Parts: sequence; C-alpha cells; structure tokens
Amino acid sequence: MSASKKTTITNAALATIGVGIAFAIIKNRHKIIQQLKYAYNFRNPLRHKHIEVIETTDDCQRIVATLKKHCHEYRVLGFDCEWVTVGGKRRPTAMLQLASHKGLCALIRLCSLKTIPMSLRELLEDDKVIKVGIGAHDDAGKLSFDYGVGVASTFDLRYLAVLTNQKSEGLAKMSKSILNVPLDKNWRLVCSDWEANNLTTAQIEYAAKDAMVAVEIFKTLSDVLKKRRFWQSYSSNLEYVLEEIDAFVDVRFKDSFNKLNALAGNTSNSKKSAHIALKKPISRGISTRSKTLYDNCLLEAPDGELLCTCDRKKAQWYVDQNLAQEVSSNPYTVRLNFEPAGRAVGEVGRYYQTPKENQCVVCGRKDAYIRKNVVPREYRKHFPVVMKSHTSHDVLLLCPQCHQKSNISDLKIRTKLGKLCNAPYLNEEGAPKLVEIPELRQLRSAARALMYNSDRIPQWRKEELEKIILKNYSGAEQVTPEMLEECINKDITESFSDYTPHGSKVVQEYQEKFGGLIELEKLWREHFLNTMQPKYLPNLWNVNHNANRLEIRANEGRIEKDDMVIAGLDPSTLAEVTK
Repeated sequence: MSASKKTTITNAALATIGVGIAFAIIKNRHKIIQQLKYAYNFRNPLRHKHIEVIETTDDCQRIVATLKKHCHEYRVLGFDCEWVTVGGKRRPTAMLQLASHKGLCALIRLCSLKTIPMSLRELLEDDKVIKVGIGAHDDAGKLSFDYGVGVASTFDLRYLAVLTNQKSEGLAKMSKSILNVPLDKNWRLVCSDWEANNLTTAQIEYAAKDAMVAVEIFKTLSDVLKKRRFWQSYSSNLEYVLEEIDAFVDVRFKDSFNKLNALAGNTSNSKKSAHIALKKPISRGISTRSKTLYDNCLLEAPDGELLCTCDRKKAQWYVDQNLAQEVSSNPYTVRLNFEPAGRAVGEVGRYYQTPKENQCVVCGRKDAYIRKNVVPREYRKHFPVVMKSHTSHDVLLLCPQCHQKSNISDLKIRTKLGKLCNAPYLNEEGAPKLVEIPELRQLRSAARALMYNSDRIPQWRKEELEKIILKNYSGAEQVTPEMLEECINKDITESFSDYTPHGSKVVQEYQEKFGGLIELEKLWREHFLNTMQPKYLPNLWNVNHNANRLEIRANEGRIEKDDMVIAGLDPSTLAEVTK
C-alpha cells in the first residue's frame, strides 16, 4: 500500500475518532460541565490555612488587628466556641475560634486570658462583620453569659443551605457534601480537655477546621445564591448575599425550619418557594408589641387641670373604681373625684402631659417596636420605692433591630460597672454562686496531663505531677488510672456564701461611694444617647429627669430624708423636708 493511501486511511480514522469524541462530548456535555464545576468547587478550600493559638493579651491584639484587616476585604468570619463540661455542668467558654476568608484561624484561649480584651470585644460587637457557623447564635449567648460580651450579627449556615437547595445538616455533613472536607467528630476529641495547659495537635486541627470550613461553606453557598464569575473575588457578590440573608442574622435556627428542606426537591420552583417561605417574618427571640404602648388618654384633676397622659386601661380603672368620671370620649378623658398627691410642675410635669408617639425613638419605625428599659431592671429593682415609681420616662420604644443593637452596647456598661464596683457581670439571674478551689484545680490539671499527655511529658515533670496526685491519697505509693479518673471528675468548686448579684452590688456601691443613684441613672441615660443617637425622643426627655422630679417632691414634703441621701440629693439645699 502506497504511503499516500496509508495517510488517507489514517486521516479518515482520526476524523472518525474525532467525530465520535465530539459526539460523546456533546451528548454528555452537561455531565462534563458538572464534573468540571465539581473539580473547581472541590479544590482544597483549606490549602491556605494558617492557625495561631492565642494565649496572651498582646498576641490577641496582634491577631485581632489582622482579622480586622481581612474583614475590610470580606466582612465574614467563621465562628465557633469550645468548653469543658464537668459533672454535667458547663464551665466558662475555654476557647473562641475566628477564621477569615484568607485561611487565618485564631484559636483564642479565653481560659488563659480570663477576660475579653477590648480589641476583641470591638470585633465581636461589630455588627458589620458577620459571624457564621452552626448554632452561632447559641455560642454567642454562651460568650455573653460567661464574659459579658455581645456578639453582633451571628448567622446560622443552615439558613443559607435551605435558601440554596441544600440540606440543613450539621457542620460535619455540610463540610463533606459542600466542600469535600471531612471533619473528625469523634466524641473523645469533641469532649476533650479544652482547658489543658497544652493542646494536642488533634485538638488544634479540630478546633481550627470548625471555624475555617464555616467561612468556606458560606463562600461556596454564596456563589450558588448569587452567581460569580470565576475571575471575580468573593466580595463581588457579598452585598447581594447579605441583603438576602438579612432576615436571619442573629436568629436561632429552629428545628421547625427543617421542613423547608422538603421544598428543595426536584421542582423548578423549589428554591424560590423555600426562599419565599423563609422570608416570612421571624421572631428574633424578642416579642414585639401587638398593640400601641401610648394611648395618650388624658387624666385631669378635679378642677380640670391636666395631670398627665396615660393608657386607656389605667384611665378606665379610675372610672370603674368610681374614682373618676369620663368627661370626653375623643380623646378619652377622665377627671378624678379626689385631690391627687401632686400636680404637674415645671418641665417634669409637662413631660408627663405631652402625648407620646408609638414609634422607635432611634429610627422612627412604626410597624414593630419593643419596650426598652434605659435603666435596666436588674439595677432599678434594687432602688428605693420612691425611685421605682413613675419610671415611664425610662421606658422607650425601639424597633427589633435597634433594640438588639442597644442590648449589645449595654454589655459594655455592665462590664465597666462590674470593674468599678467589684461586681463582675456574668448574667444577672444565672451568675455562678460557686468559686474554684486553686488546690483542687491544680490536682485536676495534673491528672489530665498524666491521663492524656503522659507520652509527651518529660520524666522530671511527670514525677512532679505524680507527687501532686499522691498528696491526696495517704499511704499510696503509685498513681493508678483509677486515681486519675477520680481526680479528673472531681468537683473543684465550693459555695460562695458572700455572693452578691451584680445589680445589687452596683446599686449599693453607687449609693455609698459614687454620688447616689441619680448618678447611676444618668450614666445609663447618657450611654443610651451616645450609642443609639435617638432622633425621635419624646419632647422634654431629660438625662436629669428623676433628679428634678425628686427635688420637686422633696420641696413638697413628699420624700423621706434617707431616700434623698440614697438618691444623691443634698437635703440642706432644699426646702423643709419631712423628718
């Protein structure tokens, strides 16, 4: 066969093969494209990981500065916490994990720091930075309870899963299905000693991965929610994504939402249906008022002088008790049948006479609002009766978003007051009434080290730790596994009989050392004005309102001298006061 004929046959064969390959590609193009996308999406998302274990304040400030810089580019952080449970009781959060989109993960050992440095507090309280994870809202609650710090803008990744037709599963399953990154969730690792002097490599990897995969899952599902060209940065679609998920920021994921996964089926409208269903109004753990707070009914003295505005229920009560009579239905007005203890005097009196708007005093929103106690109840309840009555001045209306922001900012003042008054704020109702015994803590730490890290401890150090154990076992010559187990599970706390609630201690300190309770009231009011900058406060709302009111009552002889001293007023500067 001639060379030219062979060449012709070869070319024909190659053409036939080429046509066959082209036909196969065209026929299976969707599968091929899907596989290419799969390969692109499932590249190792943790290939740039950089883990830092933080145990000092200086290191914390350094790493937080870097995290803040990363958040300028992409304001999302992976967020998680670890703690130890002893005898069925959870101990304070031992470690906080924060991971940026660049692969940096900070393992901040709060058990070593003992407190939250200001730079870290600012980052956690920054509502512009979204903290993502599974159960992030619950972890934020633990940090608030343990360290008095607010964590703003938490987001549960399961909401984003539902919005993008994925299953709302646990972190390990979502990490495997979405990122192809397995997570070790062995109970021995999950429940390991996060307060140990030295963390194991396995502990460090486990803790870091939880935070890092959280931010990577958010990035990946964000691409599904809003398509992004492969050459574009992740931040290019972030604002759209944040707008779509805004309704679920700082909302605890509820099991009832699992039923929405059924909407993520095979129908073409499944994603849209799930999105619409999820976008329905959600309670953020705070109930908004279903009716107005201010009815602005009028209450008059027997001679017709206006005393104050009040709600309809209160006005009707006077009529039902035959203490007043209705004189007008619009506006509803009742006139007392008896002389009241006092009349409206000065700006204080005019404040109570002025009608109030049913709207958020910060932003003006009128469709949903919540009562806000400017001076929190945990302090007010310890005030004398004369300062607990007529407190409507300090009850304002805020919309849910402003209410949440205000509550987070309040934690700063609570922490400040805790330091000033030696009354650490750990949550007013649930503050621990136990104190650790240092010797028993040392015993437990020694037992943990010998139980879990014996193979890595130098012989001289091991002998020191064994001596600590044997001190507690008279006559014993050798440490046994049973001893270690007993020491690890030992309760290292005792009752703190001198415990005083935070609110009570602060009130006591202010009335004895810091100028009286009117100064505490002013502190909270000024804080509210500075942090919230309200634009719609009621007319005549005043930082010194209660001081002015008490002075009026004192000049009318309607306040005890002792109560004046507690409040911080000087009786000698006023008119005759009741002895």
